[in-house]
Amino acid sequence: MIYFNFNIRNPKWWNRFANIKWWAGETPFEHKFWEVQIIKNDNLLRVEFQVTTQQDHAGVNLELGLLGYEAHFTFYDNRHWNYEENRWMFYTEEKGLH
Repeated sequence: MIYFNFNIRNPKWWNRFANIKWWAGETPFEHKFWEVQIIKNDNLLRVEFQVTTQQDHAGVNLELGLLGYEAHFTFYDNRHWNYEENRWMFYTEEKGLH
């Protein structure tokens, strides 16, 4: 996993959270999806970057914020990870149907 986060908050904006807009969809790649979200919150400045593999919903996440508004970009795999066998789970395993 790669993870970077820098955040400066304004404590006087503690109750400003609002979801302004959200979009999501499929990609041409099997099991891969994307999401974009615009929110209002208490951050004066925020930069977050994360890349994950071999875990539930692995993918890339980028969050950029300035003066109380943020954009979140996510590209992820919709599958869950089987930690015992070090592989993606099969649908029947996730639903408990063996």
